[in-house]
Amino acid sequence: MESRWDIEKQIGTDVLPRTIVSPIDGAEMVLIPESDFTMGISEEQLAQIFLVEQKWNPVFATETPARKIYLESYYIDRYPVTNYQYRKFIEETGHREPMLWHESDWNQPLQPVVFVGWEDARAYAKWAGKSLPTEAQWEKAGRGIDGRLWAWGQVFLPDRCNCRDYGLERTSEIGTFDQGVSPYGCYDMCGNVWEMCEGRWIEDLPVMRGGCFLGSPTFVRVTCRWSPEDVFNGAHWLGFRCVKNLASGQYQ
Repeated sequence: MESRWDIEKQIGTDVLPRTIVSPIDGAEMVLIPESDFTMGISEEQLAQIFLVEQKWNPVFATETPARKIYLESYYIDRYPVTNYQYRKFIEETGHREPMLWHESDWNQPLQPVVFVGWEDARAYAKWAGKSLPTEAQWEKAGRGIDGRLWAWGQVFLPDRCNCRDYGLERTSEIGTFDQGVSPYGCYDMCGNVWEMCEGRWIEDLPVMRGGCFLGSPTFVRVTCRWSPEDVFNGAHWLGFRCVKNLASGQYQ
């Protein structure tokens, strides 16, 4: 539910601006224009991924087949939700504090909030007048329309995201990896924290995207899917970002 924020009134034009700022949580959001995009991977890409991983992982097969999906225009947070933003949410609503909330390695203002579950993320999104992205919305924002495997392209580069190969072993501040942004300018679509989406997959579990600071190259791809063991409390590598949907057909 997206109450508390009338985006059409804020924009006030038939031309969608490339960026907006959410009036409630202060998040910068980028426009993902309407179009088709390729969601998922082909059998050929799946074989390529197994060569990189050097072992068979049946979970990767859930990313097939590659298919064309049409999405109307929407806005998505440029960065994952931060501790700074989540603190405002807690202060205004009395929502429970996440685990590690008082731990200095994890609670810095510009680090992504972690140890939140889907109900926490949905509550935040509702408070902010937004929603969690669908898998399709998240994936398009991360890879654009050319079918790339990582936000920056088809070849893994370890200095472009916070992953296992980068070696930080904890979350990094948002905006750190300028060369790793997606085609639309979204940060941390690969690595840093897994991000919660709306959607179900294996054993009807909710799905997360993007990999985290512990992930190998194949687990920080923009099509990779996974679920945590604890969907209620989350984990130290699980965060989220939000989207703002537009009234259908109002903008071109």
